[in-house]
Formats: sequence, structure tokens, C-alpha cells
Amino acid sequence: MADKTKNILLGALPFIAVIIIWQLLATGSNFFTMLFPPPSEVFPKFWELLINGVLPRLFIISLLNIFPAFVFASLIAVILGTLIGINETVRKMFSPIISAVYLIPSLAWLPLLILIFGFTRETIWAMVAISSFTKIIYSVIGGVRSIDQVWWLTAKNFKLSTFKTVMMVVLPGSLPNILSGLRTGFGSAWRSLVGAEMLVVTAGGLGKYIWLSQWVFKFDQVIAGIIIIALVGIAAEFLIFEKIEKLTTVKWGMRQIN
Repeated sequence: MADKTKNILLGALPFIAVIIIWQLLATGSNFFTMLFPPPSEVFPKFWELLINGVLPRLFIISLLNIFPAFVFASLIAVILGTLIGINETVRKMFSPIISAVYLIPSLAWLPLLILIFGFTRETIWAMVAISSFTKIIYSVIGGVRSIDQVWWLTAKNFKLSTFKTVMMVVLPGSLPNILSGLRTGFGSAWRSLVGAEMLVVTAGGLGKYIWLSQWVFKFDQVIAGIIIIALVGIAAEFLIFEKIEKLTTVKWGMRQIN
């Protein structure tokens, strides 16, 4: 318990330092305050928006905009990445197109997706899926190809079928890389989602809220929206990915978390 409290305090120190510097800059400059309201104004506004349900409602909308596409992209990336990692023919077939798609910024797809799906949630889903898929699949491929050859030989000696080898050897052995890819993929998907919501405003969400707030110079609301975006990232890391790690790779002795 003491170690956990210590880790929380250490992690909070940079945030506290940023808030103090932010408050000092706002106190000493009227111009700075016009663009960046001080914490003494932002946090009460943040609390107000939280209590009256505005921010929770926006969060739920953004969650609906990201969750189905991210889950779908993750499943396809794990399946295809595993096939590419274990089969040379599949690797030669799909590696060129994956490399090409990977280099294209996710927002560059938005005009084309709008032409196909219009200003709809489907456009957001498609962009989120593209953004997260390319980040996840490379981690999956790397994890599969880095599995110890002894594990492959052991599976062969036990005469395991290809399916059983994948389920009992490949996926567990590459799980640390898969989790790393899911982390990166979620971060990329979340950033792309907010950017897309700013342009496809009919889909709503935090991106739309931030975009519209800045046009009416309500920068306290802009920063409140940014805070929620940051909190989602922290929550995803410590409440989802780290928990999964502790229940799998840490429990199995594949890696350690101090």
C-alpha cells in the first residue's frame, strides 16, 4: 500500500508542477490569461461541467465513436498479424499494403471517408479502425516472430495442430507485444477520434465540444475538454492495460511491474 501511494505521489508531481507554473504565468500576464484561463477558473468550470452531466455525456458519445471500431481493428490486427508472423506466403502478400497504409496519416483518410460514408458515425469508425489497426499489427507480427524456437519445437514434438499451437504457444508467447500494440493503437485511435470529431461535428463528442468552444472563445471549456481527454488516457493505462498485464504476463512471470 505504501509503495502504491508513493507511486501515485511521484506520478502526480509533474502535474502539480505544471499547474503551479500555469497559475504563475496566468497571474503575471493578462494576455496569457486571455488565451489560457488560470487553474483557479478552469477547475471550477471543469467541476461544474462534470456535475451537470455535460462532460460525462460527451465522454459516452466519444466512447461510442471509438469502442466498436477499436475492438474490430484489434481483432483483425491480431488475427492477420499472427498469420503474417507464422506464414511466409501471407507475409509476402500483405506486408506491402500494410507498409503503405501505415505511412499515411490517419486524418488524410478523412476526406475520402466522408465521400464514402458522409458526415456520419461510420466515417469516424472507419478512421479509428485504420488508425489503430496499423499500430497494433506491427507489434503482433514482431511478437509472433520473436517467439523462442524451442517453443515451436516443443509444440511440434507434442504434435499440436496449427490451431492449438497458435492458441497455446503463439498468442501467450507474443502477449507482451500484443498488449504494447494495443496501448499504442488505443492512443492513436483516441487522438484520431478527437481530430475527426472536430471535423465531422454531426458525430458529436469531445472533439466537437472543444472545436465549437474555441470559436466562441470559451477557453475554460476547451481546457476542460482536454483534461477529460487526458484522464481517459490515464484511466486506460492504469485501469485496463496494466490490470490485464498483472493478470497475464506478470502473473506468468513474463515481465515485471514495480
